Amino acid sequence: MIAEAFRVVVVEDDDDIRDLVVQLLEDLGFEAVGFADGREALAVLRRPGTLPAVVLLDLEMPLMSGWEFRRQQLADPLLAHVPVVVASSAEPRSITADAYLAKPYETSELCQVLARLSLRAVQAASAAGASGAAAA
Repeated sequence: MIAEAFRVVVVEDDDDIRDLVVQLLEDLGFEAVGFADGREALAVLRRPGTLPAVVLLDLEMPLMSGWEFRRQQLADPLLAHVPVVVASSAEPRSITADAYLAKPYETSELCQVLARLSLRAVQAASAAGASGAAAA
């Protein structure tokens, strides 16, 4: 679970933005993987062993919008707990997320949000490990 604390999924339909953000995250020490739409991202996330610490989600995408991705993610017990950062120039109307970044956003803003959410994931993993060890 600790390794998962540093995995970020980037769901962004703009190839250039997606590639730039994935490269930036990798340069910062995160494991990052990008998807062009929500449908593709959900299909991979539902496979065993692929849960990230955070999903960075655009809203306006073809095939499956960020809004629909989030509805399906929250309805899936395996995925509902994964934090989502909405990163979009679209108005985030009525979407629940752990954080919002208005495009264009600064690298420092992205780093602050991911650091906070990754720390939360590490703490949760440590707590779960400690309670599991106590129960054994």
